[in-house]
Amino acid sequence: MPRYVIVGAGAVGASFAAALSERTEVLVIARGAALDHLRDHPLKFHASIGSRDVHLPVAAIDEVSLRTDDVLVLAVKTQHVGDVATALAWLPVHSDSGEVVGSAGELLPIVTTQNGLDAERVLARWFTHIVASTVLISARYTTLGEVRVGGRPHLGSLLLGEPYRSTEAGATAATTFAADLRASNFVVSEVEDITAIKATKILHSVKNGLEVLAGDPDTREKVGEAIKNETRAVLAAAGITPAESGALFIAPDQTHLDAELGVVAGQQSTWQSFARGAGSHEVDHLNGEIVLLARLHGVEAPLNRRLQVLLGAASARGGGIELDGLDSLVELTVAGVSP
Repeated sequence: MPRYVIVGAGAVGASFAAALSERTEVLVIARGAALDHLRDHPLKFHASIGSRDVHLPVAAIDEVSLRTDDVLVLAVKTQHVGDVATALAWLPVHSDSGEVVGSAGELLPIVTTQNGLDAERVLARWFTHIVASTVLISARYTTLGEVRVGGRPHLGSLLLGEPYRSTEAGATAATTFAADLRASNFVVSEVEDITAIKATKILHSVKNGLEVLAGDPDTREKVGEAIKNETRAVLAAAGITPAESGALFIAPDQTHLDAELGVVAGQQSTWQSFARGAGSHEVDHLNGEIVLLARLHGVEAPLNRRLQVLLGAASARGGGIELDGLDSLVELTVAGVSP
């Protein structure tokens, strides 16, 4: 069995680590307060099927000794992918005898878990064996060292595949990772066109930032639908065809929310970052990705741009929720013109 080196100890990374640790060896790469906390305390992992304390091996990125049987799982936000890739790619990989046989970028498969369309392109500068995934999990991380997952009967679901040229190491890692996740109570589908799946997910993810804005829920829903339609038009201009929306739902019996665990609707990853007072530049790789594609292909994306501006400025001020700005999006939706 491989060792999964999970980079990032947030909601997704910690959930994977807790689930996989019951089946195989894991190592969590963390930083800052999360690293300090997990060195001395177990992860408190709450799920609809039960709660437990999970003692996870943890290290800083410059403390890691990589092995030939490692699979890297990248569970940081998209805005951190480049920095992490730079730090990981040239780390030496050791054989069983301790001999250095090459570097991580050339030898080890790496699995992405990010929303948006940019992570795999960024990694391709350094890594040969890339496996992309779209993750559907209702995981909440608002308290240091504590993750709550509301999904039942499964923890969550994944769709994964190789976004570029297939390699033997990448294909093997995808198959093995899928099998280990299935054995850890995830539903997994291996797909041929993972880029189309990720494009479908971004149609939903571009609406995430609306959750931190104050205002009437029905109004937010109407603005969200307008942002989704604008996003679809930009993707078409860029020659990107999303999969059918139903392709994401590979677990028809799955429910995602659990009020008893505090996992409720309208509190996805962007909301969680802003609620912690951390802010988040994830929006720059969701709505900002659509703005970039619009500029590259000569079309407009005023709603995506406005939401990016609102959340970017709020993030610089330290985040928060129930923020102002929904009215300006309503005005653009009604006017149908760029600001």
